[in-house]
Amino acid sequence: MTIENNKNNVLFTMKIFLTLFLFLLSGCSTTKEKYDRDLPSLPSDWSSSYQSLKEIDGWAETFNDEELLKLISEALENNKDLKIASSRLDIARASSRASIAPLLPTIGTNVSRIQSSVIIDNQNNPERVYAYQDSLGVQLNWEVDIWGKLSRQSRSTYKDLESAEADLEFARLSIAGLTAQSWYLFSEAKLQRDLAERNLETRISTLKKVENRYIKGIAQSRDLRLARSEVESTRADLINKQQIFNETARTLEVIIGRYPEANIVPGDLPSIPQNPNIGTPAERLPLRPDIRSLEAQIESAGLQLTSTRLAFLPSVSLNAQWNTLEDNWSDALEPDRLAGSIVGSITQSIFQGGRRIANSKIKKAQLEAILETYAQALLAAAQEAENAIAAEETLTKREIAISKAFEESKAAEELTLDQYNRGLSTIFELLNAQSRRLNSESLLINAKRLRLTNRIKMYMAIATPVYGKN
Repeated sequence: MTIENNKNNVLFTMKIFLTLFLFLLSGCSTTKEKYDRDLPSLPSDWSSSYQSLKEIDGWAETFNDEELLKLISEALENNKDLKIASSRLDIARASSRASIAPLLPTIGTNVSRIQSSVIIDNQNNPERVYAYQDSLGVQLNWEVDIWGKLSRQSRSTYKDLESAEADLEFARLSIAGLTAQSWYLFSEAKLQRDLAERNLETRISTLKKVENRYIKGIAQSRDLRLARSEVESTRADLINKQQIFNETARTLEVIIGRYPEANIVPGDLPSIPQNPNIGTPAERLPLRPDIRSLEAQIESAGLQLTSTRLAFLPSVSLNAQWNTLEDNWSDALEPDRLAGSIVGSITQSIFQGGRRIANSKIKKAQLEAILETYAQALLAAAQEAENAIAAEETLTKREIAISKAFEESKAAEELTLDQYNRGLSTIFELLNAQSRRLNSESLLINAKRLRLTNRIKMYMAIATPVYGKN
């Protein structure tokens, strides 16, 4: 009867643990797929109109700019932020390797010598006699991962490694994009400075004409002062453009890891590459390294949550200890001795002041926070891509309009200068025509650079690799 009762008790206990185990696992599915219904859905196509013209697998080569390729390579090699991200990846790799340790037994040894002494009476002459005992001990401790708690913790660490790898990839993509944008911003600064220099020469030439007319009594003092004012204003603008040129040079040098000396040589603005094939939102956005990093963080947080819930189940441990004396080495491997030192145990915590419940709530809140972060990042990524795609058309139209304005203002300046030389236009009309031509030419340079910058942003937004496969 007692044996039957014991069997029933054991079966009842096993049913309780099995029910609890299944209950815990039912709420522990933490993959992203479980929460897809709560995440933003990606449309089948972009909302902005766009015409794809060319398949590419690396965007850096599309600009046909050898200097840009050298600068990107230098930045990826020397940039300090990338070195920091690389160090974090090394930490994640080491942590992932260390996460395997709890799944394996731990083995330790100890060696000791015990000294004891007694006093004996040797013919009424007390004498201290020493005795020594040497011992060797080996201990083995192993928590059997019967519920998968430790393996989930290890897998969580490997997901953290995946996240760190994606973070480094995103950092490399960002640095390459930032280098390209800074390079063309620097090139624009050079063209704007050159334009200011040419404009100063034009203003000085105009001043000389006014001075000659003033000496001949044709021009008034007002015309002379106005021409002088334009020269000094243009000189001030040139100084400002030179400062911008130097600052953009130093910014670029810091990005690529050089000491900021502003001695880098700029290039020209290249032509815009053909429109690349951008795919669909569902195809491109999940490829972004920052999105993949968050997906890995979701998996890691889910595994951590499952692990904290599995901590409510009893732990199974195996402990073995072997000790022997120096004068008894032959008994070290006897099965009877070894068997007697192995102890298996099942431990179930009853009360810990609510710590495990609190830990479970913390992990659940962390998972929910990462899910919200992922949803927000997905929307932000879609916004970046849509903005860049839409800007492709608007910036092209803007450049065409500015180009036409520049051609008209240039022709108007030439006509006004000819009329001024023949006394048919005033100095006000000439200076105004020159200012319009200057402004439109400056805007045209800026428009070309903005299109280049936007193209780089689009490449980054749709996760186009920096370099091709070959």
